[in-house]
Amino acid sequence: MLNSRKSVTAITILLLISSVIGGCFGNEDEEVYSGPIDIVLILSADSGTLEISKGNGNETIDQQTNSVEIEFDLSNTTSGSGEITGFTIDPGDGSDMIYSNGSESGVFTHEYLVHGVFEAIITAIDSEENERTVTEEIRIDYIQEHNNQNTNNPDVVWIDYIGPSKDIPMWINVSSTIANPQDFEFGPIGSNEPVTVTWTLYDGQDNKINETTEELAGGDSMDVQSTVSMPITIDWRVEITL
Repeated sequence: MLNSRKSVTAITILLLISSVIGGCFGNEDEEVYSGPIDIVLILSADSGTLEISKGNGNETIDQQTNSVEIEFDLSNTTSGSGEITGFTIDPGDGSDMIYSNGSESGVFTHEYLVHGVFEAIITAIDSEENERTVTEEIRIDYIQEHNNQNTNNPDVVWIDYIGPSKDIPMWINVSSTIANPQDFEFGPIGSNEPVTVTWTLYDGQDNKINETTEELAGGDSMDVQSTVSMPITIDWRVEITL
C-alpha cells in the first residue's frame, strides 16, 4: 500500500511601486497641457491582488481564483471646443486596447489577469479632433496557493511569469507545509515509515536559493519559509522530493 502524502505550498509576490499614485484623477504628462479637454478620471482602485489556487497536476481551481477588476470612470470628461467623441485605454498589461466611440457611458472595466506595475494610458478625443492623454500607475500583487493532496510525487510549483511590468517584485515570499499523514488503518500508532523530504527553491537561472531536508515520521509535518528581496530573474520554482 502506498503511503499518502500531502504538500501545501503558498506563494506570495509583492511588487514594488515605482512612484506615488496620483489619486482619483489622471496624472499629467511632464509637458503642461494647454488644450481644451479636461480629463476627469476616477478609478475604482489603483491596486489589487491577483489570487490563484492550484491543485494536483498544477491545475488551476477556477472557483478559488480571483482576478482584479478596475473601473475607469471617464464620464465627467469634457471639452471646451466640442463634444467628447471617444476614448482609448491601454491597460498596460499587454492586453488589447479598449476603444470607445463616445456613445457609451464613459465607464469602462478592465480585468487584470497578470501581476506587475503597469502604466495605463488614457486618451480622450473631441469632435474637433483634439486629443489629451494622461497616465495612471496600476499595481497588481500576486498570491498563489498550491495544494498537493495525497501524492508521493509533489508537483514542481512555478512562480508564474510576471506581465510587462515597469518594476521587479519587492520581494518573493514562499511558505510551505509538507505533511506525512499517519495511516490509522493499523491502529492509532500508525504504520507509516519515516520519509525524507527535501525542499528546494531555485531562481530563474537554476541557482539553489534555499534548501532544507528533514525526515518525517507518520503524523509529522515540516514548515519552510523563504523570503528573497528584489529578485531580478523570473521563473522561480519550488521542488519537493521524497
